Amino acid sequence: MNNQPNLTIERSSVELTKEDFVSDQMVKWCPGCGAHAILSSVANVFPKIGYRKENFMFVSGIGCSSRFPYYVNTYGIHGIHGRAAAIASGVKISNPHLSVWVATGDGDSMAIGGNHFIHIIRRNIDVNIMLFNNQIYGLTKGQYSPTTPMGSVTKTSPQGTIEHPFNPGELVLGAQGTFFARVIDAVPRLMTEVMFEAA
Repeated sequence: MNNQPNLTIERSSVELTKEDFVSDQMVKWCPGCGAHAILSSVANVFPKIGYRKENFMFVSGIGCSSRFPYYVNTYGIHGIHGRAAAIASGVKISNPHLSVWVATGDGDSMAIGGNHFIHIIRRNIDVNIMLFNNQIYGLTKGQYSPTTPMGSVTKTSPQGTIEHPFNPGELVLGAQGTFFARVIDAVPRLMTEVMFEAA
């Protein structure tokens, strides 16, 4: 007899559409921001993944990307700066029947949340992390981030940054992550396919 719990995520018995995942909240990202394409890709892919709507969960920290839980019609937690990976770990461990997604930026996950990012990867918790890497602190208007290219002139580096930037892909590989993909926001169809493969 198998005493192991069933860790599968329940599939939807009704066919869901993109509109089922569109929130009634006003999206407050700047016009032209790539986050709009990411949001659209999520709304496109969730019906294809096929889980019940209430089995999707978004977790975020602080920053432009972290407004994401408000803009998707699912459950969500808007956490504190740098702690999205830690919160998402707790959510997934306490309820493995959820499809847990993290929306985070390069500042939120690579700076104050860097340690949490590395450990959620190395522990191979079944969580999907969407890292919006715009190489700058966008919400607070232009401080350099851990992924800002060396020499970049920003509000906090008027003579140019003097640090070598993190490469998130190398961090994932170094932490022995099992899935990594990089997609630019100008290719939403590919982004949707990548999200499906991640799920």
